[in-house]
Amino acid sequence: MVLRLIFVAFICLVPLKKVCAGTVTFLHDENIEVKLQDAAYPNYLTYSALFNYPGTTIFHLTETSIHLYSLKFNSKEYYLWIGDPTLHIQIDLTDSEIRTTDFLLISKNNWHTGEIDSNIEGLKKLNEIDIYYKNALDSLNNLAQTNDQFRNENSFNTITWDSRSAKRLYNLAIESFSYQFDENIFHYIPQYANYWQLLYKLYYQYYHPHSFKGLNKKEIKSKIESDFSPPQSQLLAFHHFFNAGLSLNDLKENFELFKASLSDREKVLVKALIQNKAVKNLSYSPQIDFLFGIDIDAAMESYFARDSSEKNHLIVFWSVWDKSMETEFSLLSDLKYDFNKEYKFVHICIDAYETPEKTKTFIYRNRAGGFHLLPEQSKAFRNSIYRKDLKIRSFPFYVLTNKQGEIIENESVSLEISGRLASKMRFFSTKK
Repeated sequence: MVLRLIFVAFICLVPLKKVCAGTVTFLHDENIEVKLQDAAYPNYLTYSALFNYPGTTIFHLTETSIHLYSLKFNSKEYYLWIGDPTLHIQIDLTDSEIRTTDFLLISKNNWHTGEIDSNIEGLKKLNEIDIYYKNALDSLNNLAQTNDQFRNENSFNTITWDSRSAKRLYNLAIESFSYQFDENIFHYIPQYANYWQLLYKLYYQYYHPHSFKGLNKKEIKSKIESDFSPPQSQLLAFHHFFNAGLSLNDLKENFELFKASLSDREKVLVKALIQNKAVKNLSYSPQIDFLFGIDIDAAMESYFARDSSEKNHLIVFWSVWDKSMETEFSLLSDLKYDFNKEYKFVHICIDAYETPEKTKTFIYRNRAGGFHLLPEQSKAFRNSIYRKDLKIRSFPFYVLTNKQGEIIENESVSLEISGRLASKMRFFSTKK
């Protein structure tokens, strides 16, 4: 049974002011790494240390309306509340009583249970709202895990939906969870984004998967705004155009297109995300190798015969005409980083014979490291045993093989929609 939560929270905050941000200095034991991130969007905004000494780490704080940060050190996770981010604050992490009138350090366990020893009204309200969305999200996830009416599959510790189960869970969420609070703070609530990202997935990727078909980017934004009311529509549009899975080119293009309508908070997050993506691209130089052949099966048989890596393989069947592949390759690069010791990666573009140079340009532009098979004839994929045996009808389509090239698993759900492929790769990388 889903816990029905009805909660109305009002929170009054000081309007955003242009201020000169300060610094926070952490004192700690040697060989301790201190990580400071945005509380609501840690994947977007991770602060770089100004100075990093064996026992001291100093960060420069950015301007923000709500001074809540995520802090990690010594395998522990906290939320850090700073009363005035224009001050130069020193925090001794070796002290068991970590608090002053200038800041408050709260373990995430205490935060999630509402155990906050503070009289700061704004902080307590923010915590109440965050707990509300965490409970709502936990309730929906638990229902999807335990009741097959609200999911399609639950395999490899990953839930997927079809249109009917997604509709049921989405409608139940809309009916069961009510909320009202100051719209200016929705980008500062850690669990709010997670909750609505799940509803985005249910509504647009499973329930109405063709909502954006044939629409340009501005029309997509208008569609989201017509489907949802503020602030949900603003967050969903932000998630659609500025999620961490998009490529650097897409992020830059979307920022130029929509920056006039972005809030100051959103601009800070997007700029940080673009910078992180650019730094990652500069630090990663993928090895790209091409395989050519008229026959896919013969080319892959020859490839496996020559391979001596003793690794499993991930084979990706894809189409250069699929507009979603730029995002898919961006997400795939994260899997390559996580599983490069256990897997080798082979990409088979089924329609490369039509525009081989365009295909190569697409591969290089998206930095798709690994081997790439570019079939030279249109019948190559149609006659392939892979297509016939696995009944490949949609793309991208993923195939996992063992070291000998024998198929052990496949996945037809894209990385943009589900993380099940990563779960399968993890399972077979640890299986002896």
